Amino acid sequence: MSTYLHMNAWREILARGFDGQAMQPNVSPDWLINPATKRRLKLDYLFPGIDVAVRFTGLTAKGQGRRSDWDALEDEQRDQTRVEMCKANGVQLAVIDPLDDPVKQMDGLLTVLSRASRVVAQGDKEKAKKKKAMDDLAKVIAETNRIRGNLHTKPEQTLATLAESWRDREAGISTELQQSSTAAAQKVDTVKAVRKFKTLDEGQRVKHTSFGEGVITGLDGEGAEMRISILFDGDRERIFLAALVTDKLEKAK
Repeated sequence: MSTYLHMNAWREILARGFDGQAMQPNVSPDWLINPATKRRLKLDYLFPGIDVAVRFTGLTAKGQGRRSDWDALEDEQRDQTRVEMCKANGVQLAVIDPLDDPVKQMDGLLTVLSRASRVVAQGDKEKAKKKKAMDDLAKVIAETNRIRGNLHTKPEQTLATLAESWRDREAGISTELQQSSTAAAQKVDTVKAVRKFKTLDEGQRVKHTSFGEGVITGLDGEGAEMRISILFDGDRERIFLAALVTDKLEKAK
């Protein structure tokens, strides 16, 4: 499998394992600053409700060749700094290499989740918040363990299935965004129609951008669903849905 597919598989693993958790992707918290360079460091995912974060490592940008030993050492040092800074701020960081043995990486993630659960249990969170965090972590650990079991049994097949599932998930997200955008536009058109046509009366002269001037001969319904019958000059009568002629119809001068 390619690096791209491995990354998609891990995105799906996290989407399933942390399902329902508030997530902040590609975030650089104010407190995550490298003491050596005074620059902020990035986390790939932060789950503030359970104080857990994820950082992918071992990857190179597209077009770059194999990393040198020096580059690898610098990355390792930065990752260690991330772990220490996160821990100092009450966050447990899982550093994951998507190209390494998936079962080994899942074991590392489970270790971090178990540590996060212990920290929450021993911490001073408000009772209700502590219970919720503990319950949420228990669900995340259970689902992560389940996925780990599948990877242990059939690693390559499971990774391929997960990568394909992420592709489908992305397509679904895109569709939802498009539907949401369309619905929002329709809502705006509805509001505009209600405001613009609430004063229309039969016998009133109006002007259509395509058909010219005419007289309203009938109004049926209300708001955006109102049907407007117009007899245009030249004896052409047409019926329009208010929501569809909001920007095409106006009072004749």
